[in-house]
Amino acid sequence: MTEPTDPSASIEPTAPTLEPLLRIVLRTADPVQLGDTPVGAESVAPVVGGVLSGPGVEAVVRAVGAEHAHVRADGSTTYSTDLLADVKSDDPGAVMRLTLNSVRFGSAEVVEALDRGEDVESALYYFRGTLTVSTSIRTLAYLNRAVIVTSGSRQGTQSVVDAFLVT
Repeated sequence: MTEPTDPSASIEPTAPTLEPLLRIVLRTADPVQLGDTPVGAESVAPVVGGVLSGPGVEAVVRAVGAEHAHVRADGSTTYSTDLLADVKSDDPGAVMRLTLNSVRFGSAEVVEALDRGEDVESALYYFRGTLTVSTSIRTLAYLNRAVIVTSGSRQGTQSVVDAFLVT
């Protein structure tokens, strides 16, 4: 009979690194306020366009989809944004679906300034999330199974989101 061994003695996880993947510049229309719902103060803003750019990918965000925002009891805001983007590619029907899920929080003064559409230094608030990609584009198919994290900034109805591939 063999003695059990401590599996942690010989198995070391590989520390992940972040590889810059793309930048998303997203524009939305003014949000429709739904008021206080069971999940908090809720609003929905239609996506009106934008662009994606990065190594090996250039795309235009279609004017479809929406950004759903929920202000939670602790003052943080969660966002769920669904996008379609037409990618410049030789593949026919070169479209990507992107789903952003993020959270934003900061001091009351900073959040109020952001909500008024003021330009606020992004280091003064936290705006991080994840990105899920679905596409049939052969050269970008690896993104269908990738873990992607994001860091964002916002001014008024425009967001800039940098996406990083976790390697």
